[in-house]
Amino acid sequence: MDTNQFINFRNEEEILKYDIIISRVERDFLTRGLYVLKYIESINEKNLKKGLKTVKIINNSKAVETCQNKYLTYVKLNEFMPKSYLTYSKEFKDIEELVEKNIEYPIVVKPVYGGYGNNVLMARDSKELNNICDLINSSNKEIFLQEYVPYKHDLRVFVLGKEVIGCMERIPHENWKANYSLGATIKEFEISEDIKKCVLNATRKLEAELVGVDVLVTEKDFKILEMNITPQFSGMIHFVDVPKKIIEYCLNLSKKDKK
Repeated sequence: MDTNQFINFRNEEEILKYDIIISRVERDFLTRGLYVLKYIESINEKNLKKGLKTVKIINNSKAVETCQNKYLTYVKLNEFMPKSYLTYSKEFKDIEELVEKNIEYPIVVKPVYGGYGNNVLMARDSKELNNICDLINSSNKEIFLQEYVPYKHDLRVFVLGKEVIGCMERIPHENWKANYSLGATIKEFEISEDIKKCVLNATRKLEAELVGVDVLVTEKDFKILEMNITPQFSGMIHFVDVPKKIIEYCLNLSKKDKK
């Protein structure tokens, strides 16, 4: 559903015509999308107290707001993720000191809001980090620093509700980044129970229902890298019928609500 349609609704009766809404709030429309979701949630809260109809939202405003911000995600899931730091400092000596005390090179520098591997850079030493910081500071943006994880497998785990419905490995092609959008080769992958349990736990903590979880598996353990609240499934669809799974999930929710 186009967010413009919701914003232009004159009364809540129009919204209540729907039983389920799947929110897919892309980063470019985050402010507008969160406004819409919070408005619907306020209607739900009021109607719930009165025993009136509510609209089920798949991926509520809290989940969207957290998952679309890489640092907020880290704050919530730091026990599962690579060490990460956010700084607004324009002084490189402050940034360099932060890195020297907390992270070993190479380190990854990425935008707080972003996807598809865009503008994700690697600094192998202080000189490269300085060059990256100069570039970012010229745009007056925050700097998000993350520990680099030398992975054996880069996985995209697709979660729907309380179930992992699919997992694929992404194998980079002439690139250290393994995004499918950047040409990575993909293949189906069977994850361990430990990874599945961790992924579902993280999803539950963020109150996300429909999410693509990026997991890096090393020789010794694994780390959650990101939580994608608007996951693409052009790759995953080779291994599982994602649209069908989503439709079935919504139909089951609708049946439960009507009992």
